[in-house]
Amino acid sequence: MSGASLEVEPALKPKLGIVDRFTKWSLNWVPDSMVFVSALTIIVFIMGMVFTDHSPLGLLDDYAKGFWLLLTFAMQLTVMMITGFVVADSKLVKSGLIKLIDLPKSPRSTLIVFCLVVGFIAWLHWAVGLMVAVVMGKEVAIRKRGVGIHYPLLAAAGYCMFLIMANGPSQSAPLLAATAGNFLEKTIGGLLPLTQTALSPFLLVLVFFEFLTIPVLLALMMPKKEKAVEISEAVYNEFTYVPVEEVRSDLRPAERWERSRIVLTVIGVGFLIWVVRFVALNGVAKIDINIINFTFFGLGMLLHGSPRSFTASVKQGVGTTFGVIIQFPLYAGIFGIISNSGLASVITHWFLSISTAGTYAWIIMIYTTIMDFFVPSGGSKFVIEAPYIIPAGQQLSIPVAHVVNAYSTGGQLANLIQPFWALPFLAAYKVRFQDILPYTFAMFLYALLIGSVAFLAFPQGL
Repeated sequence: MSGASLEVEPALKPKLGIVDRFTKWSLNWVPDSMVFVSALTIIVFIMGMVFTDHSPLGLLDDYAKGFWLLLTFAMQLTVMMITGFVVADSKLVKSGLIKLIDLPKSPRSTLIVFCLVVGFIAWLHWAVGLMVAVVMGKEVAIRKRGVGIHYPLLAAAGYCMFLIMANGPSQSAPLLAATAGNFLEKTIGGLLPLTQTALSPFLLVLVFFEFLTIPVLLALMMPKKEKAVEISEAVYNEFTYVPVEEVRSDLRPAERWERSRIVLTVIGVGFLIWVVRFVALNGVAKIDINIINFTFFGLGMLLHGSPRSFTASVKQGVGTTFGVIIQFPLYAGIFGIISNSGLASVITHWFLSISTAGTYAWIIMIYTTIMDFFVPSGGSKFVIEAPYIIPAGQQLSIPVAHVVNAYSTGGQLANLIQPFWALPFLAAYKVRFQDILPYTFAMFLYALLIGSVAFLAFPQGL
C-alpha cells in the first residue's frame, strides 16, 4: 500500500465557514492575557532602547519605579469585582430576575426584556451585569423551554449587552480619572468627574441609543420556532439540578452566629446610609471608585445577611480576580517605562502625525479597539495608553474627558469578536464561541458604525 493511499481525500475533509475559520484562528493564536503582558513588556523595553536615550539598566529602573504604582487601583478593582459578584449571587436578586422572566410571553419579547435588564445592570456595574447575564439567561432557557427561544442567540444576546457597560460608571478609565490620588492626576490636570465621562450628555445619548436598538436587532435575528435550537436535555438537567442542603438542629453557638442576619444587616444599612448622605451633600459628580465599592459592599452584606452566606459568595467571587491581582504590577511596570523614559512623547508625536482635531477621537476609538484584541482589559490597557493618548489630545485641544470617552467606547468592541472574555461566559452557558459569533460579529459591526458616526460628528463631544 502506497503512502498516498493513506491520505484523506480533499472531498472528505470538512469545509470550514468564515465563522469557523475565524474562531479557529482566534483560539489558536490568541493566548492567555499573561502571555500578552509578557510580550508587551519586552516590546516596550525594546522600543525604549531604540527610540529613547535610556540605557537597558535605565529602562529597568523606569520599570521598577512604576511596578508598584497600581497596587491601590488593583485592590479597588478587585473589591469591585468581588462585591459585584456577591450582590448578583444573592437570593433576593435571583428571585427578582425570575419574576421578570415570567412577564413576557413570546420568544422575541422575552429576549428583549432579557437584553434590557442585562444591559441596564451591566451599565451600572459590569461585574453584577456579568452574573445577572449568566443567572438570568439560564433561567430563561429553563423556564421558557418549548416556546422557541434560540439558545445560541440567547447566550449571544447576554454577551452583546456588555457593549452598554463599556461606557458605564463602573468602568475602570472614568472611575480612575475621577478618584483622587490616581497616577494620572497630574497628566490630566486634576480629576475628571463622572459627569464629564460616563455620565456626560454625549455618552448618555450614545449608550441610550445602543440600549434601545441592540435588543431589537437581536430579536429580529430570532429564527422561527420550528428552526430554533433550544437548550438540550443534558444542559437542562444540569441547570435544574439542586443539591439537597443538610438541615441541622444541633448547631453550636458559633455556627448560629455565622448564620445570624443581625450583624451584617446592621452594618450594611449603615454603609448605605453613609452613601446616600454623601451623594446628597456632594452630588453625583463626586462619585468615584471608592464610593461605588462602598455602595456594593453594603448591598452585598445587606442582601446576604449572614456572615456564612456572604463569605461563601466572596470565596466564589475571588476566583474572577486573579488576572487583576497578578498582572496589574506588570502593566504598571510597562507604564513606568513609557512614562519615565520619554517613550510617551515619541508615541504622542506618532499620533499627532496621523490625526487632526476632527479625527483624533475617532482614531482613538479605533486604535483602542485594535489594542483590546491583544490587551483585553480596560483598566490595564488604559494604564498603557493614557501616557500618550491624553497628551496628544491636549495638543489638538481635544477635551481630556472626550479622549477618555473615546477610549471607553472602543475598549469593549473587540471582545465581541475574540474569545478571551467570552470563555467563562461560554462555559457557564455550555455553548461554543462559534455558536454565538455570527450574532456578536453583527453587533460588533453595528456598534463600530454607531461609534464612528458619533465621534466623527462630534469630535470634541457635546
